[in-house]
Amino acid sequence: MPAADTDALQPSVLRDADHLTALVDLNERLFFAHDLPAVISILRTAARRLTGADGVTIVLRDGDLCHYVEENAISPLWKGQRFPMGTCISGWAMLTGQPAIIPDIYADSRIPHEAYRPTFVRSLVMVPVGAPEPIAAIGAYWAARHTPDTGTVTLLLAIARSAALALSNVRLLESLQEAAEAARTQAKELARANTARTRLLATLNHDLRQPVHALTLATHALSSRVTPHGEIYVSTMKHCLGVVKRLMEGVQDLVGMDDGTIAVRIEDVPLDDLMTHATATFQLAAEAKGLDWRMEGNGSGLTVRTDRLLASRILHNLVDNAIKYTDRGEIRIVCRTDDGRVWVDVCDTGRGIPESSLADIFEEFYRIEAGDEVVGLGLGLFIVKTLADHLGYAITVESRPGVGTTISVALPLAGSVASSIGG
Repeated sequence: MPAADTDALQPSVLRDADHLTALVDLNERLFFAHDLPAVISILRTAARRLTGADGVTIVLRDGDLCHYVEENAISPLWKGQRFPMGTCISGWAMLTGQPAIIPDIYADSRIPHEAYRPTFVRSLVMVPVGAPEPIAAIGAYWAARHTPDTGTVTLLLAIARSAALALSNVRLLESLQEAAEAARTQAKELARANTARTRLLATLNHDLRQPVHALTLATHALSSRVTPHGEIYVSTMKHCLGVVKRLMEGVQDLVGMDDGTIAVRIEDVPLDDLMTHATATFQLAAEAKGLDWRMEGNGSGLTVRTDRLLASRILHNLVDNAIKYTDRGEIRIVCRTDDGRVWVDVCDTGRGIPESSLADIFEEFYRIEAGDEVVGLGLGLFIVKTLADHLGYAITVESRPGVGTTISVALPLAGSVASSIGG
């Protein structure tokens, strides 16, 4: 039906006090309907009562299908069935956005006649619901052949406008409820994760402190008893003490990350001093595993602006991670400068990381597996990423399974624009 004809359907019917009262009542009930079944029930009852039709149907658009969700009629129609949009009159109304007024269904080519023959229907009005893209349709049917008057069509159009608003409100409410439920679920999962994390950190802290303290005392006792000619034992004891110290620092890192107490003290630090402090005890560990240990690049004379302790722990954990998961070949520490930064590359010839896992290696307690065996919980790289993010340092990872891995961190050079902005 042309748009001009639709505009003509604005008669004096709404001057009828009964109809006006009924429409107000319909809108009030739709306002308090908070779910789709309630809205549909209200519409099917009101539409039949206001139009005096022998039957009413409510049709929802379901993608490319017309879903006849509900009806109120003198005998069954198509409740629960779905039809392609192009094969039914409700689809025509929704696709064109125009009402269909059909005095005789068997004289109209838009009607699938065979589908109507088992029914009582002889004439109908089908109006779209929603604009500019209708989301539903409301149909009114009569058993006798007649032309629905202008008032009836106008009432259906008014009902359709009310229906469009009610259906939109229901969809909005459903979206809000889904979002709220998703937020509740996420909050519960986060709370469980935080509880588990806090318990695990507390357990780590408790379980490590006592044996580490005992190991520290024992190591001091042994080192004080060696003879003047036992330099190698003294060296070994010092190495053990260094390991103990780093272990305790690692525990403190985890606790600090948990309670948000990571302190930062930015200063100018000679790169050589930083590298020496971070890697001092690793050559012995690398040699014990039969790994070649090499320092490459020219870091001499360079000064970085950083937190000495936190940057040292970042580099320490990167080297420790490389040695831990490398069983052959070599470990290389490479220094290179680029755009006001010095990049420290920690390269290994270990087992490498599958591409599918690269995005996860910095996750807390990430499971590192070799075959069926769990060989690590990934705390070292989690600490690296957390401290680097805290300091604003970039990290890159390159890895190939069976070839090795290079993890790089960029430290700001003292005097550069980047370092001056950072403090």
